Amino acid sequence: MFKHVVVAIDFSPAWSLLRQRLQTLRAWGAQELTLVYVLSSRYPATPEESHRSHYETRLREEAVSLEAEGFRVDWQVRVGEPGAEVVATAAEVNADLVLLGDRGYSRLREFFVGSTALDAARLTTCPLWLEPVQAGNQTGADVVLLATDGSDAAKSAEVLFQQLWPRFSRHMVAMATCASEGCDREIADAKAHLQQLDRADDGLEIQVLDGDPRQVIPALAEELPADLVIVGKRGRNAIQQLLLGSTAEAVCRKARCPVLVVPPAE
Repeated sequence: MFKHVVVAIDFSPAWSLLRQRLQTLRAWGAQELTLVYVLSSRYPATPEESHRSHYETRLREEAVSLEAEGFRVDWQVRVGEPGAEVVATAAEVNADLVLLGDRGYSRLREFFVGSTALDAARLTTCPLWLEPVQAGNQTGADVVLLATDGSDAAKSAEVLFQQLWPRFSRHMVAMATCASEGCDREIADAKAHLQQLDRADDGLEIQVLDGDPRQVIPALAEELPADLVIVGKRGRNAIQQLLLGSTAEAVCRKARCPVLVVPPAE
């Protein structure tokens, strides 16, 4: 499923959390890693190339450590916009997943989610795992939540959800629509789509939520609490891929647990 993972590394305290997540992914079948450090061009002056040798040394050290844990490891130092460079690396090496830490340490973290994370989410053409850069992102509830709208753009997310749910003890799929009085048609359509997924998993829990998906999906993730939220992104061509989708972006900004953003199949 996720055999080859591109890992964005910045040697911040977030790295220890990403290392922990890699152990989960290894248990799920990850075999190969490509570590990427980006000398960011966002600053007034791009870091001097003389810094490259320092980061190359550190990447070699991390590669040796990870190889001792059973991974095959390669690494790269790149220059440019971090989100774009990480995504470009994933495309070049034909990775199955990008693992990236997002920012935010406060209750207002939706306002501080890293621009690198959102850039990568908008640009990625393979699944992107956003790991919260904060301690305690494991709830222990062992719950996976799929947020879907039943569209073609969400189909890849639905397929990946079905592949992942054996890894969790509780599986839930949610769709937000008008679910109040007078919305019988909307409710029926939502339930009909969700029940198609239910045929593949007798233990699947279905939720039809009333309200703005940008609000009710993150709220449900926190209420459960979820250990992982899976959401599809918009766009099936080079231009549309730049549109993350308002619901996906809201989940990335507000969810306090890991978020798996899944692009539609080409």
